[in-house]
Amino acid sequence: MPKFEIFLDYTCPYCNKGFRLYETARAELTAPQEAGELIPVEAHPRGEEPWHRPYADLAAQGALYFKARGLDVYEYSRRLYDAIHTDKRDPEDVAVLSGCAAAACGTLDAEDFANALQNGEFADKLNENNDYAYNKRGVWAVPTFVASNIRLDAAEGVGVTAEQVAAFIAAAE
Repeated sequence: MPKFEIFLDYTCPYCNKGFRLYETARAELTAPQEAGELIPVEAHPRGEEPWHRPYADLAAQGALYFKARGLDVYEYSRRLYDAIHTDKRDPEDVAVLSGCAAAACGTLDAEDFANALQNGEFADKLNENNDYAYNKRGVWAVPTFVASNIRLDAAEGVGVTAEQVAAFIAAAE
């Protein structure tokens, strides 16, 4: 079981930054550490905030597909953050998401991945993640890092800093 959870939204620029800071801080540790569990959520759910685009639901469902199939969700997340935030690709386009997924996993069945997104195979699991994050773990802004006895909440409109992420990882040990 991971030592902590990382709640993030793929369309959120602060989550992109927090994810990158986490990867950098983790890589700089002298002793290898088990990765935190990525828990994709929606900061602005499609059904609740119809005016807030782009939506993250399909991108998050792609991450849930990766988790369910035992694939590298971190690599999928890296590719996805690059596509959305660097290349300015559309996170609501199944072809974009499928391209990120195929790049993250050379053995991916791209048709199965696309069908899972189009059929909403992981929609209920995403709703469970949202409920877990916001109602059970008290997430109020993303990214949020939570261990059993400590947490690092993003400051709304600011996110997290490298120093905060490093301190969280050290304390979560």
